[in-house]
Amino acid sequence: MSSFDFDVAIVGSGPAGIAAATALSNAGVENIVVYEREATVGGIPQHTHHPSFGLRVFKRPMSGPKFIAALRRRCPKVRFETNTTITALRRGGELELASTSGLHNIRARHIILATGARETPRHGRLVSGLRPQGVTTTGALQQLIYTANQRPFTKPIIVGTELVSFSALWTLRHAEIKPLAMIEAGARISAYRPSTLLARAMGVPIHYNCEITDIAGRDTLSQITVCSQDSDVRTMACDGLIFTGSFIGENTIAMGSHLNLNAPNRIPQVDQNWITSDPGVSAIGNAIHPADTGDKCYLEGSNAGAYVAQLLAGKTTVNATFAEIRQGEGIKMTTPSILRDEPKGPSKFDLSFHVTKVFRGRVRVRRGGQIMHEKAISCLPTRRITLRNIRLQADMPIEVSLNSSRE
Repeated sequence: MSSFDFDVAIVGSGPAGIAAATALSNAGVENIVVYEREATVGGIPQHTHHPSFGLRVFKRPMSGPKFIAALRRRCPKVRFETNTTITALRRGGELELASTSGLHNIRARHIILATGARETPRHGRLVSGLRPQGVTTTGALQQLIYTANQRPFTKPIIVGTELVSFSALWTLRHAEIKPLAMIEAGARISAYRPSTLLARAMGVPIHYNCEITDIAGRDTLSQITVCSQDSDVRTMACDGLIFTGSFIGENTIAMGSHLNLNAPNRIPQVDQNWITSDPGVSAIGNAIHPADTGDKCYLEGSNAGAYVAQLLAGKTTVNATFAEIRQGEGIKMTTPSILRDEPKGPSKFDLSFHVTKVFRGRVRVRRGGQIMHEKAISCLPTRRITLRNIRLQADMPIEVSLNSSRE
């Protein structure tokens, strides 16, 4: 009798988790379980009702709930367990669970972490002031409006101009709430420029080169203090403040485990096939590169699930040794962050990364001090840049660096 309860246990039921389960099921793996800590399957898209999903997967725009429903129809045989929190990941494929039935442990031949990402809230941005009601994030806002059918405020301000910031704007539009303004620390929006058309259509101004320095209101938010780059300080009366974007991977499980993490960002290290430092554990989706669209995460999860199916079938193996991919100054994260040689030799892979600020110049990939790949790029912090078809041997550390156009 096998000592494993499942062939594969997937943690997280967002698009990446559902995709991995679907690919495994289609490959003939039957004993799969997907754990979800919320009461419903779907992750962030389940609370996002505007039509920003489905274009890559289904070739048509869909709301988040419809997108998730369509994805679930692709894997009717997969077992989902909601209201289940993973409290620990241990060696040997062991997970500790907390559910309505209490605490218990399970073992799986392979574990896939698809835990997603979360926005950085007010305290993570070190914004001073009081703690009144009315300060929230996009995710919490969408649950209040779409799930709880509440109208939490009438005069909010949105902090940030990432793609999710305009998702917050759309959500407020659904509730017939007109924001007073959007606040952006940079000189332009972080999302693609056409996104400003929504703000313009709603008559919502965007204040650039500004940061919030204080929040006031004892019980309910009453005003914020905003400082511009030229030191102009002013107050803005409001009853809601929505911090958007600045996503970080939801990697609490990985951080408390035996997995190797990237020192700069505490993201679990993964190779070109999404395998972590433990060959029996994968990490996929926004947990390792926050934050991509639901469609992109689904496509990645499909590839990762198909690879795990090959592992379980004995069609490929994972090299025990690997080389680190080190990120230079100005690079927030890389995917993959480690590299393993394939069974037949050096790997051919795509390397993706995010920058910490607006950058124009060249990116260089070095191995042993020698430039192996170089490309001119122009990018913003929220954009994922991908270098395709790199072939390298994983016998020494690899360095990814940015070089300005002036060099």
